[in-house]
Amino acid sequence: MLRSIPEHWIERLFSRMASLYGSRFADMWRDGEIDEIKATWREGLAGQSDDALRRGVAALFHEPPYPPTLPRFIELCRPQPAMYQPNRVALTDERRTSPEQAREQLARIREIAGGLLREHGAPAGGGIRWAFRLLQRAQDGEHITAHQIGFAKEAIESYNRTHGQHINGHEREPGSDDE
Repeated sequence: MLRSIPEHWIERLFSRMASLYGSRFADMWRDGEIDEIKATWREGLAGQSDDALRRGVAALFHEPPYPPTLPRFIELCRPQPAMYQPNRVALTDERRTSPEQAREQLARIREIAGGLLREHGAPAGGGIRWAFRLLQRAQDGEHITAHQIGFAKEAIESYNRTHGQHINGHEREPGSDDE
């Protein structure tokens, strides 16, 4: 069952839009029954989380100078895709690693990368050559983070599940296990 939006919330939303858009907002609903319109908005917004509704209201301050329709307001409630979000300053750990610790960590990363290369072997083709190149760079001593190694390992394992070998050693073709 979808979460119902309280009536007072719709009243507050309409009041906020009236104060933002003035006569344009009133003109938008001039030919309709306002109670019916509010009921439609309550129904249309059912299931939206509190965070989503806050996103929608916050987005009203950055929208064009006309009031949104219900479908447009629902779009405003959706989170912005990560690729379009502005870069945020990240908190970083400013502690310094001693040269001995750094050498130990890099040696461990080289060891992990080398082990993954030996275990999986580099494929002749496929879409994960980047992962093997990354592991090779780490094994050659280039600074590669543990997160990058983790992503490469995950990509290789995922690729091998769908394009690699079966447990019994037979080669697989994508879709070969379809019935």
